[in-house]
Amino acid sequence: MYAVVTLQYSDEVMVVASNWLSPDKKQSYWPPFKSPEKCTEAVQNRLKPETGGKTWEKLNISFHKEHGTFDKAIEAKKEIEENREKWQSLGLVVSGIKRQKPENNQAMLQPLPPGPIPFTSRMPANDKEELLHMLRDIKSTVQKNSDMLKKLLKDNTVSEAPSSTSLPTKNVKTSLNLPLRTLEDVERIERELKNATARKKYVKYFSGLGGVGDKDVIKNIMQRVLTDDLAKEFNWQGRGNKRPLSQLFLAVVIKEAALERNVASANCETEIKKYLSYTADRLGRKRPREQGGLCPEIFNVASSSPMDNQPKKGIHWNLLHD
Repeated sequence: MYAVVTLQYSDEVMVVASNWLSPDKKQSYWPPFKSPEKCTEAVQNRLKPETGGKTWEKLNISFHKEHGTFDKAIEAKKEIEENREKWQSLGLVVSGIKRQKPENNQAMLQPLPPGPIPFTSRMPANDKEELLHMLRDIKSTVQKNSDMLKKLLKDNTVSEAPSSTSLPTKNVKTSLNLPLRTLEDVERIERELKNATARKKYVKYFSGLGGVGDKDVIKNIMQRVLTDDLAKEFNWQGRGNKRPLSQLFLAVVIKEAALERNVASANCETEIKKYLSYTADRLGRKRPREQGGLCPEIFNVASSSPMDNQPKKGIHWNLLHD
């Protein structure tokens, strides 16, 4: 048997082996393989959820339905995705909106009805009336969620992190060893993030950095994750002899943290790609500031004079001693 589920952290519809599901069907084991082909092979063969005697990690899911064959499950997956696209095009399904933790006694956002609604033009009159009623409810829920998000964004007082540095500001206190500065640091955190408890710790910290809008949220997170000197070694897919950030556990953690700030998975990826692509520009602006903003000619005049103890008159001397 095979099950069609939605991964809650990424909002992706996937097919998994039924023997990977938890008894309540709210979680599923997920293979640790980085290769999509290997993951698909694991699903088709309904492998036991462990590698080398070590049990796979579990992911939170929304369960849809079980099917007798892998092909039927794939067809059901495609149908769900197609229906979701139809409803999204009508503005009736909002991806990536989750419950908000109540702050200052604010009410929680109302959740949308689970799963896409099947569409058909051949339904009886009673069913059409019921569907219209459901659509009105969904529209009302979306409007309430939109109003609540606007209020949350308005009340957000988190200041923008400075763009001139990738280091945390002095008032940010954390026991996590961030930002990462070397590839060895990346390997260390990847080993650490294999543990579910550790991932939750990082997700909680990153989601608490705040930000107004998708770009600001991702910028605040990425500045805490990587220094610019290390960020220049990465892009999202690993093209051009760079390392792929998308294949790291770290990328999953960033997506989950962004989702907590109402940044959908696709928007999160887009903003990460932009942030990494602008690394060279940030480094180019930062170097002169680290050198005090003085041009090389000034340093040459100051160091090349043959008189050690005589003051250097003129504009260069004044600049150096202002």
